[in-house]
Amino acid sequence: MKRLVTLLFIICLFLVPLTAGRLFSVGFGSMSQLQIDLTDSNVQPASIIDVHNWATGFEVRTTVLGMNTEAYMLIQQGDIIDVTEGGMPVYADDVAQKLFGMVAVGFTTKSSPLTTLSFGAGTRLGMNVSPDFGVEFWAGDESNLYTQKSTEEFFSDMMIAYRIRLDLNIKKISFGLHYEVPSSGFTYSQPETELLIPDWSQGKIGAAMIVSL
Repeated sequence: MKRLVTLLFIICLFLVPLTAGRLFSVGFGSMSQLQIDLTDSNVQPASIIDVHNWATGFEVRTTVLGMNTEAYMLIQQGDIIDVTEGGMPVYADDVAQKLFGMVAVGFTTKSSPLTTLSFGAGTRLGMNVSPDFGVEFWAGDESNLYTQKSTEEFFSDMMIAYRIRLDLNIKKISFGLHYEVPSSGFTYSQPETELLIPDWSQGKIGAAMIVSL
């Protein structure tokens, strides 16, 4: 039953005309994402322009027969909570660097002559690197660590997330905004339909500049 529900979800989500959009394209570029929740009423304008609250990285997009595949990876320093007597930083949860991103599959529609609206679904991925270069790999959610589960449990607990993009396309360059939000916990091991609802309190906004080949 779980496999049937998951299969039906995937079919309904990605059943779009194969002729939509360009038949094939590849693009890459830089992107940034704000790491604080804009729906929080306590957020101050200073927090939005604080570079420490932004993560930067790169993004790659491909389109084949109207279907998009997009992936990005960001890097952000861990939170420094103290300093040792020798002047070395002490990081929260012993995480010195965070590398994280998302892989999604979806489709694009043209909303005006120069703009496109895209929707994708996939999963978040990341690595937490300790000061001594130890690495923890997670997928879907930071609590789903590969080192703490069997391979089967790890993949079955990868939570679905969504990504919406609005791009301004000028020849081969696209300037866009995106909004990324996780589901309410939909995974292969928990395929209840109510868990497909986006968890809006965990949404993140970002921007990217992409060059198409």
